[in-house]
Amino acid sequence: MDLNVISWNVNFIHDNWSNRLININNRLQKEQKTADIICLQEATLPFSDTFTTIYNCLKGTDLKYFASQEMFLEKEYIYKVLKEYFPRYKDFIIYCFEKFMDKLLYLCTWVNSHFGEDIKRLYFNHPFAIIVLVLCCPIIFAGQWAFIGMLSIVNPKIPCKLKCKYIGRTIQYLDFVYNKKNIILVNIHLTPGKREYQKNKRKREIKKIVEFLKDKPNVILCGDFNSLPKSSVIKYLKNSGYKNCCEVIHKKNLVTFPIDNLTKCIDYFFIRGDINVKKYELFGTKDETDHKGIKTTFIV
Repeated sequence: MDLNVISWNVNFIHDNWSNRLININNRLQKEQKTADIICLQEATLPFSDTFTTIYNCLKGTDLKYFASQEMFLEKEYIYKVLKEYFPRYKDFIIYCFEKFMDKLLYLCTWVNSHFGEDIKRLYFNHPFAIIVLVLCCPIIFAGQWAFIGMLSIVNPKIPCKLKCKYIGRTIQYLDFVYNKKNIILVNIHLTPGKREYQKNKRKREIKKIVEFLKDKPNVILCGDFNSLPKSSVIKYLKNSGYKNCCEVIHKKNLVTFPIDNLTKCIDYFFIRGDINVKKYELFGTKDETDHKGIKTTFIV
């Protein structure tokens, strides 16, 4: 049986997000007609509003979706603290906090939609200026990271358990049975950055993922690995028995980033076990995000 899976980094709320979001929703609405599972990285996640306020392509569908924050913003823990400190007014305090966080998302969205390109240039060319901006407007520049995470969208015909695990970064994994085979599909977004400590952190993360999955018979890994094909991360995966799906189909790695000047392959699908890849193709434009998305078909 064929299993159609998509992986796509949608680049959070940066770089003209308001216009990009329209294009992202249009793309998702088209792809969800044929995809069994869609895994998004750098998804923008509301705090208490419903996800359809952002991803309106989910409105009126019976698709299941599961979100997880990449940062340490755990709502249950925050609610617990608020209830302990304000037992008498806990309901009112939580209500106000949720409304504040939802408005903060809209504020961060507006700032990034109007000034995202300028902020990006400052970040790469004048990092000290970013420090000044963060100190002057911490609630916008620090608070925005509370809304970044991963989102998996699943066709209801696939009954699955959707969970997340923290391994230095948060990963999502879907545990399901397909054509009488137990499968684990993992949505991954490894630590970004070129510095040596960031490379080492990615290596630790992938080791923890491989260790976590060692007893699983059939595994699909997908996402933004922030690692080049010759990196220690990719070599470690191959040495651990994982096959690079792009190399299986195309006999080489296809570049996926940055979309306006494609030079790097950092987005991948890997498989292990009784699964074969049948199709592997890229999609997407710079009007949607800065990464090419990946569409795959597996024979299970």
